[in-house]
Amino acid sequence: MQNATLSSHAPILLPAAAFAAGTLIAFELSWISLPLWGTLALLGLALFRRAGICLAFFACGVIAAVLRLGLPADPLAGFNLERPVEASVRISGHWSPEVDEDGGWAAPAELVLLRQEDRIAAPPVDLTVRVPGLEEPPAYGSRVRIRGYLARSSGFANRAAVPPGRWRLRAKSRALLEVEAPPDRLDVLSGALRRRVDRAFRAAGPESSGDKQGKALARALVLGDASGLPLAWKRGLRLTGTYHLMSVSGVHVALVAGAVWLLAGWLPRSLRLLLMLAAIVLYLLVVGPLPALVRSAVMGLLAVLALLVERPPAAANALGWAVLLLVLADPGVVQDPAFQLTVAATAGLLVASRPLADRWRTWLPGWLATSLAASVAAQLFTLPWALPRYPTLAPLAALLNLPAVPWSGVVLLASILWTGVALVAPAQAAALLSVLDALAAPFGWPARTRPDVWLAVPVLVEPWAAWVLAGGLALLLFARPRALWARVGAWGAGAVCLVVSLWTPLAGPRNRGIELAMLDVGQGDSILLRDGARAVLVDGGGWEHGDLGGRVLLPALLAEGVRSLDAVVMTHPDQDHCGGLVDIAAYLPVREVWMGAGWEPKGCAGTLQTLPGARTRLLAQGDEARVGRWSLRVLHPAADERRGTNERSLVIRAEAFGRSALLTGDIESWAEFRLLHCCEADVYTDLLKVAHHGSKTSSSVSFLNAAQPRLALISAGVRNLYHHPSETVLQRFAERGVPLLRTDRSGMVLVRVGEDGSWRIETPGAPR
Repeated sequence: MQNATLSSHAPILLPAAAFAAGTLIAFELSWISLPLWGTLALLGLALFRRAGICLAFFACGVIAAVLRLGLPADPLAGFNLERPVEASVRISGHWSPEVDEDGGWAAPAELVLLRQEDRIAAPPVDLTVRVPGLEEPPAYGSRVRIRGYLARSSGFANRAAVPPGRWRLRAKSRALLEVEAPPDRLDVLSGALRRRVDRAFRAAGPESSGDKQGKALARALVLGDASGLPLAWKRGLRLTGTYHLMSVSGVHVALVAGAVWLLAGWLPRSLRLLLMLAAIVLYLLVVGPLPALVRSAVMGLLAVLALLVERPPAAANALGWAVLLLVLADPGVVQDPAFQLTVAATAGLLVASRPLADRWRTWLPGWLATSLAASVAAQLFTLPWALPRYPTLAPLAALLNLPAVPWSGVVLLASILWTGVALVAPAQAAALLSVLDALAAPFGWPARTRPDVWLAVPVLVEPWAAWVLAGGLALLLFARPRALWARVGAWGAGAVCLVVSLWTPLAGPRNRGIELAMLDVGQGDSILLRDGARAVLVDGGGWEHGDLGGRVLLPALLAEGVRSLDAVVMTHPDQDHCGGLVDIAAYLPVREVWMGAGWEPKGCAGTLQTLPGARTRLLAQGDEARVGRWSLRVLHPAADERRGTNERSLVIRAEAFGRSALLTGDIESWAEFRLLHCCEADVYTDLLKVAHHGSKTSSSVSFLNAAQPRLALISAGVRNLYHHPSETVLQRFAERGVPLLRTDRSGMVLVRVGEDGSWRIETPGAPR
């Protein structure tokens, strides 16, 4: 009955879904035969049935992606990315101020033309453009010529690999920019509105800081720019499954339209609808072409137009048209996580929430059944897309969204009103910031608690397993055959799906023994020492901005069967060693924090010392600890040492089954001299973690002569700005015949130690 209703009131929804699926499949195919797909499209049309039409749209989606994007070829093949390029780009999104100390601006852009020496191409690539300086950048929608370097993060080669990031094009000077064509009138209007609102935000009081995040949250909801929100807040909201409320989407469009409808209640119906239409368009112009907002705006516009012509709006049909138009305009949008999640959540609301609510009304109040069903349906439909990317199951998300969604609506309306005040009276808006701060405060509560308080389950699953898990939950929620045997069979099938998808990732360490793993965290250090379920993480890499813990460390640890940490060890408070430890503590339970004495209680070190529920242990030379069968001893620094940051790095000797590893942090030549003076015998080791990423200021000749390692490991980022490791250091190891493995070449390095003292070395993330 539900399918019949869906096909009669939303005939375009299934074909649009098939078209989007075909476009997505085109990115995964190693070979594509256009004649074959053309034949399938004609065959589907000839059948002229629902399945045939969907097959035709599926094939057309593949064909559209191939023709528009040139798949499966690499769009930048033939270009030398080590050399500068000249690019012509169209600024396709609004500019945001850079948060680093050098300032500047960043905006999404479409690559129109790319030149390098005598090679010219027009690759269909979306990228991020960064320009320096505090003055306003070229207008949104303009076409700009930029001379610079194309780059992107190379990804992270752990057992759970993280793919490369988005392409970036950065100009080192404004002199390397030239506006080739001005924006069109609509883009001029959008850019002018955006700049006007942005200036009002800047003029209305101080920027957000600490627990007072009202302006940052208003910027996220009104302008679609969540870059100002604290990273801790974002991690906490992701853990509870409520981060989607910080991203402008259909909920916010509906709230804006609903507020206009209510406030204009004294006007005629047609005029109220026109005002709603204008509000949706204005909101879209100010925020910009975010996938979630464009999808929601298209659906809202279609619904309002249907009401204006006095035809009943079909929301599911509007969703189908929105998906079809967006994918036709840009086939690459199907790979955008924001597009996938917003379309899936909307489909869940439209397709599954009503039957679920009807079933639950028999034992729940009507309003609660409707709200809970909407939340569960949206979570269920987004599960296959979200779980492989954000490896945490949030079973309380459906319940937490019940108060969070209406509260975010209150904050959105308050933010819009505050923005209106800021546009006409910045001083009065500044005086009202305390109200926004109070309204924003609840969104920071999850960041103040341990991750296990929210019953979040860290779990790493393959995409197929996420689909099986969603299918199993759907069977348990929706399967209600009349026959008892059929009902039991459906529930049994659902239970089997849950076990099949979750058994392996939740099985734990699977009798893993003594291991040392140097994880690939780019330009930084992160070493895992574990014995079965016991594990300690020595350093965690880190980024100045961004969540390395959620994006890299969490999947890497889960892939190794680690779901809790006995301790995290901060060798020293540099961001590339300490930042990831703060990140990972938001996702996995951490019992203790180990660090040296004397660090100031601020920044990364201060945050670690105040982790909820974790005990801090200050270590100094001579201290010992055990992790399973690993025996750990601190060799450096002394408790009263107060030299520079690198020289005070913790140096730890780890031993198990007669094998030893020396973990040296970022010590330099002075600390190496101290080690030789105090404990030269303990410097002798089987495995050496090369200090300071192979910098020439470390790994002195005398130190290497004393260590005499049988294996050396270096953690460094691919093509890092510091040119680590130093050629001088590499030569020293080569002269001694010491095998050396590097994360920038081999990815993650795993050393397994047997009870007989034998060891086996693996590089599970290295290219095959």
